[in-house]
Amino acid sequence: MAITLAQLCDAVETTLGAATGLNRSQSFDELTSGMNTKNTLQVYPDSCLGTSRGETERHSFNKTRYERRITIFADLYGRQRSQIAEDMGELVPLIDAIMDELDAQTTNIFGLTTGNNVAFSWSWQRVTFDYAGPLFVGARFTIVFTII
Repeated sequence: MAITLAQLCDAVETTLGAATGLNRSQSFDELTSGMNTKNTLQVYPDSCLGTSRGETERHSFNKTRYERRITIFADLYGRQRSQIAEDMGELVPLIDAIMDELDAQTTNIFGLTTGNNVAFSWSWQRVTFDYAGPLFVGARFTIVFTII
């Protein structure tokens, strides 16, 4: 059985939501229209690149290998934008905590227990989020799962 987007998002939200300093985390089906809590993580799918069932360029022990690369965003909202040094002073420890959680994923990645082979890579970049008017300093973590 293939891993679903819902399973991936929920697994990332559960795992990264445990990072030190976060006050709230939300998966794709829990997102709110307003941002009432600083230090919030929102997780949702972004894109997918897959091989079709007809492609045979990849073989492993005479079996065709199909692959999906699914990109999940984990947006970290820090405090409402005000003074850059104070904003970054609160944001950087949160980024470190999330990086620690990502680095800890060595076996049983994000608690996923399916018959698929799952690997992932990640990156982050600083972002100023415009959330229905107010600006929030934050970081967007981009997590790319390779599922075989």
